[in-house]
Amino acid sequence: MGSWSDSRELTRETWGVVKENPYMLLFPVTAAVIAGFLVLAVAAVGLGLLGLETTVADAADSGSVEDSPALIAGIVVLVLAGYLGTLVTQICMAGLVKSADEELQGRDSSFRAGISAAMEHLPALLGWAAIQALVGWLLSAIRNGGQNSGLVSQLLRFGIAGLAQVAWSVVTFFVLPAIVLQNRGPIDAIKHSFSLIRSTWGTQIAGGARLGFVVFLLGVLPGIVSTVGGVFLLISDQIAIGAPLVAIGIVVIVLAQVLISTLRAVFSVSLFHFADDGRAVGPYSSTQLQAAVRTRS
Repeated sequence: MGSWSDSRELTRETWGVVKENPYMLLFPVTAAVIAGFLVLAVAAVGLGLLGLETTVADAADSGSVEDSPALIAGIVVLVLAGYLGTLVTQICMAGLVKSADEELQGRDSSFRAGISAAMEHLPALLGWAAIQALVGWLLSAIRNGGQNSGLVSQLLRFGIAGLAQVAWSVVTFFVLPAIVLQNRGPIDAIKHSFSLIRSTWGTQIAGGARLGFVVFLLGVLPGIVSTVGGVFLLISDQIAIGAPLVAIGIVVIVLAQVLISTLRAVFSVSLFHFADDGRAVGPYSSTQLQAAVRTRS
């Protein structure tokens, strides 16, 4: 699918599903709220354990970072904070996948039913969240591993991390549907996701499904412009105008991201069924689903 009109049509049809079932938007909203609270609360404990100045003094006195129990405990808690945030997000999005599958096949579902179904796969989701968190940390380490290096090295690191992120997102696009709808473990789900993508679209994939670009163009982009403009006005002491612009921009970006996450999760279910057994589930045609993933000519 290479045209703007095709991408717009996919987004419109997927939005139609969400519009008929607005409770689906609760999944990413709940994920953001609970994950954000958990990360902040647990991270605060981790930072408290680190003790900032006290930890530095302890490490200096001991002559080794490993000899500082507070530092080690603090790092462990911070890692736990990131993992818990990832886990909550995966549970909520797994619930959305299950509810979307029910609705796309003409069966009623609900937020509670989706979360209950996701919790039935908690062991697999625990493992999948750990893998996701680990990959995220590795990519972050690549981006930030050369802070004292030159500009070219920094750009190269960001480029490598960006390409790796895109590749990982494509390869794991069907992991949650495989876990929730086929009761697979996380490793098996990753292998199955990659196998489906390779067998359906080959190895010349240029990117993920073309979906949600309309929302990005009409929501995220204006939100970014509003936020940046507001920040410049704040710097210029135009607080009365700058503060509302920043607030509006942030709200618009958050709402757009919630909608994009919901649309992608719903669409991933229909695309998963098409790749797995050739069925066109939902308001899409087989031609649309086949052309939905970008490939190199």
